[in-house]
Amino acid sequence: MTDATNTSGRRSPRQQRAVETRAAIVRAAAEMFQEFGYAATTLDMITKSAGETKGALYYYFHSKKDLAKEILGQQVPLVEILPRQSTKIQEAIDVTFFFAHLLQVDPLARGGVRLSIDLGLPDEIDGLAPFRAWIEYAEMLLGQARDEGHMLPTADAAEVAQTMIGAFTGIQLTSELFDKRQLLPHRIHVLWKLVLPGIALPGLMPGLDYAPDRMARIKFPEAMQTGAP
Repeated sequence: MTDATNTSGRRSPRQQRAVETRAAIVRAAAEMFQEFGYAATTLDMITKSAGETKGALYYYFHSKKDLAKEILGQQVPLVEILPRQSTKIQEAIDVTFFFAHLLQVDPLARGGVRLSIDLGLPDEIDGLAPFRAWIEYAEMLLGQARDEGHMLPTADAAEVAQTMIGAFTGIQLTSELFDKRQLLPHRIHVLWKLVLPGIALPGLMPGLDYAPDRMARIKFPEAMQTGAP
C-alpha cells in the first residue's frame, strides 16, 4: 500500500504528520503573536516554540504575513461546530459564550484577537476582517430571529450586531486586563442581561439561557467535540 489516504478515508501516517506539523506551526505562531505582537515576533521564535525547522515552516507558509492571515482567517469558522437551537437569539447567545470559552483555552482565538487590534500589522494584512465577519455573522443570526418573529420591532438586526460585537470586543479586552479572562463568562452574562430586554420579545425571555455557565449546557454532536469544554 502506498503512503496515501486509504480506502476507508483515513490519513496515512505521513499525511497525519503533515497535518500535525502545520497545526503546531500555526498554534506556535498564534501564541507568539498573542504574547509579543506581530512586529516583535520572528520566524525563529515560531519554529522554536513549535519544535519544527524553518524548512518545515516554509513548506506550508511563505512568510510571517501568511501565518498572520491564516490565524485571522480561522476566527469565525470556529463557531460552525455550534449546534442549532430553537431560536436564533439563543444561537447568537451561544456564539458569545463559545468564543469566550475559546479565548480562555485556545491560542488561535487569543492570537487572532491580538492580531485584530495590532497596530503593527502591515497594510496588506486586514486585521479588521474578523470584526467585519463577526458583525455579518451576528447580523445574519439576528435577521433570522427577526424573520422568526422573535425580535422586537424596534430592534434593528444590523445595529444590534454592530453594538454587540463592539461591546463583546471591549468586554473581553478589559477582562483580559483585569482578570486574565477568568470572569469573562460572567461579564458576557451581564451584557446579555442588559441587552436582551431591548431586542427579544418578552415571551421569549424565560426560555433563553444566558447564565455564566451556558457552555456546560451546549450539547455538541459527538463527532464535533473540538471546542467543547
